[in-house]
Amino acid sequence: MNKRLITGITAAMLGAAAIVPVTNNLIASSPARAEEVSAATADETTFLNTAVKQAQKVSKKYGLYPSVMIAQAIVESNWGQSGLAVNANNLFGMKADDSWLGATYSSKTREEDKNGKSYYVTAKFRKYDSYQDSFDDNGKKLRLGVTWQPDRYQGAWLENAASYMDATKALTGTYATANNYNTILNTRITNCNLTQYDPSVSITSKTYIVKKAGATYAWPTDHSVSAKTDSVAKGDAVTVTKTITFYNGKKRLYIAGKGWVNDTILNMGSALPPASQAPKGDKKVNKTLMHNSYIYNSKGKRVKKTKALKVGNGGKVIATYGTKTINGKKYYRIGENQYIASGNIDGTMRILKHNAFIYNDYGNRDNLKVMKKGQSVATFGGAITIYAQKYYRIGIHQYIKKGNF
Repeated sequence: MNKRLITGITAAMLGAAAIVPVTNNLIASSPARAEEVSAATADETTFLNTAVKQAQKVSKKYGLYPSVMIAQAIVESNWGQSGLAVNANNLFGMKADDSWLGATYSSKTREEDKNGKSYYVTAKFRKYDSYQDSFDDNGKKLRLGVTWQPDRYQGAWLENAASYMDATKALTGTYATANNYNTILNTRITNCNLTQYDPSVSITSKTYIVKKAGATYAWPTDHSVSAKTDSVAKGDAVTVTKTITFYNGKKRLYIAGKGWVNDTILNMGSALPPASQAPKGDKKVNKTLMHNSYIYNSKGKRVKKTKALKVGNGGKVIATYGTKTINGKKYYRIGENQYIASGNIDGTMRILKHNAFIYNDYGNRDNLKVMKKGQSVATFGGAITIYAQKYYRIGIHQYIKKGNF
């Protein structure tokens, strides 16, 4: 096999040196290559057969789309023919930053500056023992992000991306700087029929009975990857709003107001029809929860042994089933006898007493926008503390100092 030492153009530079996927010149300049994909060579068929099994394992571990990872591997490594793939089992062009303690492989790579001008550098890349290790490292990066932005690729996660196209779009401009990165990947996915390897995702709401007490988790990943969020007790009736079924038949289910569990924790034969989930006339509507929220019952009392719903800096999309006024206050229904205060979704209108700057999640100004005195502004939840200062959240990654109201 001809081993090419120049890896190709870098179509996927991150702002930090945490990960740098490398896209082969030939593929980037001719992303469709439909006639070659539809009549795959023996080497391409072998590569695909291997990649499918490895991507599906990583998909289940990290909660990602196999089709997207396989397409990335095809594009970044030219079907395993690139110098990095041949010499270092590196299918995704992962550079060896200071955190990498394993073996490395040095090679020239073509990169682009902010103006799209190309230049060549010699860089160190991660060297793996196998393709499986390369897939696993890529999956880990997509799920855990970078140190300065752990949720950088959250738009590509199974629970957030409604389709592979949503996932590839989320990787464009974050994982990859090339503005057509999603188009390149989508072409591969379509021409190679890679969606056949993806998990099935159902958003049909059902109630199940818990057969074994256990923890719930923040992500639909292996439990070793995700943090615990809550717990369920044996005999509880819980509302599941999303179900992901993987290649081996295993399922992960999202329990409204609590988190993700494996199917082994529920009595899967106990599902009730969706009509029993919501009051008559009410249908499911996705809303963005903007503030951590306690869960209340139909009498406005906090549900015992149920932790508050946690949201990240970017908010959290949840399923709601209509509204209810309890003791004069409006609530959204999120599950069986479970409600959250509407102010955490709709916001509470407040009048500014002073002109106010807008700050980010770190208490810094990253824009020039000023809200004017007397303006009515929607704030979400109670005031939060950022570096000893009190702020109200007014939007995704946007805050105003409490003292301005």
